[in-house]
Amino acid sequence: MQNINNCENIKIGAIMPLIAQLMCFMRQQISQAYKDLNYDITPESAQSLMIIQHFDGLPQSKLAHILDKDKAAVTRLLNSLVKLNLVERIQDKNDRRIVRAHITEEGKSVFNQFVPKLQALSDLTLTGISDSDFTQTLATLSRITDNINKNCCNKKHEES
Repeated sequence: MQNINNCENIKIGAIMPLIAQLMCFMRQQISQAYKDLNYDITPESAQSLMIIQHFDGLPQSKLAHILDKDKAAVTRLLNSLVKLNLVERIQDKNDRRIVRAHITEEGKSVFNQFVPKLQALSDLTLTGISDSDFTQTLATLSRITDNINKNCCNKKHEES
């Protein structure tokens, strides 16, 4: 019988702390970049703003799904971004139950000021990483994520 405390053969255990450290570093740096622009927003709000910038008009429910957060948490995130005049909520013209998140002109301006900081962070993070190594890492992490989604997350949805 294998010793439960001996987890050397559990390969994913080697990846998880590295991903956690990377995410922690990135969240801190992104939050600091916004603070440098005089916007004291949380890493979650910064992530939400980036998603809304990319998918302008995204329904609040879809944002919750992308962020893997409940409706109340997304409402709080959007409230903070609305308060800063970076995002606005607009009811869907065809279905009043749907609330869409739109980036404001100020939000676009702040995001455009943020892009060079994000590019610098990306350059720093990927220093010494070849394009082929990056592409391979991305492909591998995508496959790992797909495996998790197919084998874990879909079961959770099937049970509900």
